[in-house]
Amino acid sequence: MSEPPAGPGPVTVLLTPDGLVTGWSEGAARLFGRDAAAAAGAVLPDLLGRPAAAEPLLVALKLAGSGRAWCGVLPLSGDGLSVTCEPMTGPDGRVQVLLTVSPPWTGGLQLLNEAGRRIGSTLDLHRTAREIVAVTVPRFADAGAIYVLERLLADDDQPAAEADGSAVVRRLAVEFAEDDPKGWAREFPVNEVIVYPPSTPYARCLRTGHMVEFGGDAVQDTLAHRTGRLIDGLLEHVSLLAVPLVARGRALGFAVFSRKRGRLPFGAADAALASELAGRAATCVDNAFQYRREHRTATALKAGLLPADVAAPPGLEIAHRYLPARSGVGGDWYDVVPLPDDKIAVVIGDSVGHGVTAAAAMGQLRVAAHTLVSCEFPPGEVLRRLDAIAQDLDAAQFATCLCLVCDPRTLRCEVASAGHPPPLLALPGGTARHFAVPDGLPLGVSDAAHPAEYAQVPAAIPAGATLALYTDGLVESRMRNLDEGIARLASALVASQDGTLEDTADGVLTLLADQQGHDDIALLLVRPSGP
Repeated sequence: MSEPPAGPGPVTVLLTPDGLVTGWSEGAARLFGRDAAAAAGAVLPDLLGRPAAAEPLLVALKLAGSGRAWCGVLPLSGDGLSVTCEPMTGPDGRVQVLLTVSPPWTGGLQLLNEAGRRIGSTLDLHRTAREIVAVTVPRFADAGAIYVLERLLADDDQPAAEADGSAVVRRLAVEFAEDDPKGWAREFPVNEVIVYPPSTPYARCLRTGHMVEFGGDAVQDTLAHRTGRLIDGLLEHVSLLAVPLVARGRALGFAVFSRKRGRLPFGAADAALASELAGRAATCVDNAFQYRREHRTATALKAGLLPADVAAPPGLEIAHRYLPARSGVGGDWYDVVPLPDDKIAVVIGDSVGHGVTAAAAMGQLRVAAHTLVSCEFPPGEVLRRLDAIAQDLDAAQFATCLCLVCDPRTLRCEVASAGHPPPLLALPGGTARHFAVPDGLPLGVSDAAHPAEYAQVPAAIPAGATLALYTDGLVESRMRNLDEGIARLASALVASQDGTLEDTADGVLTLLADQQGHDDIALLLVRPSGP
């Protein structure tokens, strides 16, 4: 006689820790075809004629009885049922277990929905892998792991596959059910690089692009071949799936899921669910790969373009700092260019955005600015020409920039600004003020019909004062506006004036530590070196 489908309403059973039925809902009566009177006091597997469910049910009840909920599939029907076992304490203080049943595909849809919510919450590759196994273990499997091709983690943009068909992969995440030995984490460490021969299920999965089902003996044989060791309990994992992670037609790695003896082996419905999970996971892994590659490229580009050392002419001291954002490399840049007669040109700017686009725009504008000031164009003309260049850069939507030329002998300066935050002067008497600069349009905003005008004004650095040039990452955030941030910077400069200029730079960043990590920060300090 076929089992009736479940109707509306929850399907719940209340059990003692040893499996006796003490509560039976109407939904359970509809699903299992037994009324409450027949169920009361019966052992659940005996009641349903499912002796194979006895052992896995007791494992689930034991875990729930200890205070931890258990989710998984139990052989309570021909196709198995997805269940949750949760501890409950009755009025008499005795612990019982509430078993809630969902039809298999309902559980699968719930798992997919949960995966959609939890996987890919960040673009960090390792965290994405941990999210995948956390969703699937123990609800879908007793163990799970994520492996990615090691060559995709290399610096080579187009790495070649192994000629012999072997799979060289890195284990990014692994998760075991509660009842598995803790020592297994030492046997399957995260970040281990493994070479799987072409004959293994893992290499075949990658080579064919199809899921491969196998047993624990294949795992044991592979591990013994690699390490010469056997692991107690590994053969208890009798049903395993190697599922390829494929995105945009490219194999990125694979996921491995396993179920132990006493739990239903993976069936056709499970394989379909695993394939759907792997497809969603692969998209998130691919996004993390692309972000990692872009971040690495932008970081290398930035490191190659920012000056590693700055030479100060006689009569001046210069200190400089650059701190990248945690979320990505931005477009902050600066340069100090020596000019004839011991003069210097100082340029600082910020290209909009983050990543390779911003870094590439920054690099082009910095090189152009370096060339223009080296040709001894005055600051206003430098900005006018940079604006014309920025309009031809597809990568640069716009950028702010400030250009200053200083004569160390007289401390006289000529300065012009293209929408950049105003410089600050920290004076010897313990006060600070703006270094007056007329504000012009950011680079790249104007057009040929309405060219930008960049006024250039004279200024002077008083003896004993410190001139601070900076980018908006040091003064602006979601917590405060630009004016408030500039006032905080002025206070930090005054408080850090004593000591060397390097000490002052460190002191400012320490006092404004809450600004760090949200956006790129560039800080450049200039101080007369005394008589």
